[in-house]
Amino acid sequence: MSSSDHGWQETTDPNTGRKYYYNKITRQTQWTRPAEMDEAASAEGASSDPESIAANWATASDPSSGKTYYYNRVSKKTQWKKPACLEETETTAAVSEPAKPVPASTPSPKAEPEKEKQKETDGSDSDSDDSSDKDNDGDEQDTPAADGRKKLEESDSEEDDSGDDSDDAPAQEEENKVDMEQANKGRMMQVRQKLAESDVQDVKTKLEAEEEEYEFQFAKHRHGWFNRVLRLGNGFDEERLLSFKKSLIKKALLKQNRELDEEAVQCFKNLMSYMGDRKSSKGPMEHVKKMTRNLMLAPAGLRDEAYMQLCKQTNKNPKEPSNVRGWELFNIFLATFPPSKQLKSYLIDYIKKTLEETKWETVRVLARAALERIPRIVLLGQRKQVPSSLEIENIKECKEVPLRISLVNNEFKTFNVSPYTTVLEVMEMCYQKFNLTCTSPFALYEAAEVNQERLLDTKDRVLDVLASWENDQLQKDAADDEDAPKKGKKAEAKQPEEEKASGIKFNKFLFKAKLVLKTSVKEVMADPEAIDLLFMQAVADVTSSRYPANDKDISVLAALQLQAQNGDFKKDVHLPGWLVPKLDLYLPRETLKKKAGKAGGKSEKEWEQLILSKYAKVAGFSALESKLNYLDYVQEWVFYGSTFFVVEQRQFKDYPSPLTLGINCEGVILMHPEKKTVLEKYLFTDIVTWGHSDEKFIVVVGNIVQQRKLIFKTDEGKIMNLLIHDYVKFKVKGKEAAK
Repeated sequence: MSSSDHGWQETTDPNTGRKYYYNKITRQTQWTRPAEMDEAASAEGASSDPESIAANWATASDPSSGKTYYYNRVSKKTQWKKPACLEETETTAAVSEPAKPVPASTPSPKAEPEKEKQKETDGSDSDSDDSSDKDNDGDEQDTPAADGRKKLEESDSEEDDSGDDSDDAPAQEEENKVDMEQANKGRMMQVRQKLAESDVQDVKTKLEAEEEEYEFQFAKHRHGWFNRVLRLGNGFDEERLLSFKKSLIKKALLKQNRELDEEAVQCFKNLMSYMGDRKSSKGPMEHVKKMTRNLMLAPAGLRDEAYMQLCKQTNKNPKEPSNVRGWELFNIFLATFPPSKQLKSYLIDYIKKTLEETKWETVRVLARAALERIPRIVLLGQRKQVPSSLEIENIKECKEVPLRISLVNNEFKTFNVSPYTTVLEVMEMCYQKFNLTCTSPFALYEAAEVNQERLLDTKDRVLDVLASWENDQLQKDAADDEDAPKKGKKAEAKQPEEEKASGIKFNKFLFKAKLVLKTSVKEVMADPEAIDLLFMQAVADVTSSRYPANDKDISVLAALQLQAQNGDFKKDVHLPGWLVPKLDLYLPRETLKKKAGKAGGKSEKEWEQLILSKYAKVAGFSALESKLNYLDYVQEWVFYGSTFFVVEQRQFKDYPSPLTLGINCEGVILMHPEKKTVLEKYLFTDIVTWGHSDEKFIVVVGNIVQQRKLIFKTDEGKIMNLLIHDYVKFKVKGKEAAK
């Protein structure tokens, strides 16, 4: 059917800007697009996209999920999302318009004389064009709402017929009918929307209620081998199933874990061995570490199984030592991995019941600690590492773990932390302990030997870092105990030696400046404690030979260091021989290794005499002035304040690989790892962008016209990326403050 066949035309109302439809044959007007136009467009191929025509779409319900989906009769396409053309049609239908939708400039449509005459003769409008129009619009004719609309329209029509004999009366009648229809459709859409929203809310409430009332399905456990094999008799009830048992279970307690029967039984063996209810050649610490590691690598269902097994073995357990060990395990697990959301409520109820019924005070203390741990572990999620031996011992005693944080001069402060304390929280403790107001430059590191340290991620839990020094990398096929499946031991035997090696052995936490800023930064200069820490770090970098320095610089720096730490030179105190035993505190170790008379080397007495002579010349400087002079001196070195990373490269054919990449307040430098000479230097103004992956660090240098991408292989790309970001952020912040 063509447009000339059905007579419909699309027109725009100049008052509202809305589109409406006028039939030049029947003289009808309406806001909704007639179905005849869509059918004609589909038949003639007027629309290149059949999916944009509302009449082509049908709705259906998925029998498996109950969800509504949409099917296109022409393109045969199905989708969950409601097509845009349907949403536009519904939106248009839901909006009610003024009483006179037809513009004044548009001729008012009139009913055909024959039909109007028939209406007057019959006294009925059941065969009117308006009812025909409703059929074309696809309205719901058989609903009570449709019947109500029809009666209203009939009454309105009768009133119009009796009250107006003018030539425009039929047109006005049609306009009123269209308005009434649109208003009714709008109300029906609102009702449907409210019903849909209430249905969604009902479903949401129902799901939440089901989650709260979730009950685990327990596997059927029967007494005796014969009954188990033939599945005779009723299984144990919940009370008996979740009560202390002297012997091993034969399968998982939870029905959903039946596929993990072997792992569940093994977990129960380890649990009984730790609690002392089963003999074993291994000690409790070995059992708890192995069990915790296996559960961290296992499916979530097995972790719930372990919690349920603990509930079983601590329920009606007649032995106090065994009970205490079980509650120790509760706390160790709750410091390592969370229970599922469904099990959370069950555990809380069980712990509260134990607090009410237990007769042992030690159990009560452990149960109370477990109750406090549940919300924290659920919030933070599973740890990255099996707890260290130090942490486990403190958990068993319901104590926090003492953590020693060192400074670069080997002084330290001790902080008490929990299994949930993050690196950022420890940093904030340090800020407060050292009275820092300028905090952004300082961070927490893990350190090994001199000049071997790694910046820590602020989101990591600090006790995970501590545990990583003691534990090997978490391996899924790690060795099990004497009852472990053979595949675990075979997998470990095949593990290459280089994978077992842990590389650098970190052994302490170090609080130091991450952003080594110059004395020109006002924020640093306003904080004496920050200046003190930066001075301390600069001295450590010089004396550890982190930065290369010539003899002239060394002697001046040593004199300033003496002035800052000891005050003015005194002839009667600072006699020859006074400084010799302490030269390693003032001179680089590489300098002291040089023998006198070779390659510019000096004897200890020669160094003492040179330093003391310059020490006398700096008399009169205060401690703060001496520290600032020291910092002013070293910050001119190209290496000063650099955090160094060992990276591999293939782009520079004349440079070694691996080489040393340094990041400082000025930019990025590439340094020869042995000669310690600068190979390349890129200021932050030369860096266009930077980024990282798990195995690479990328920096793009140059300008808008010409750029070069440098790629370095490293597993510390994330830290390098963050370090540059923090330096740039601090510089931008400083420029904004200067404005």
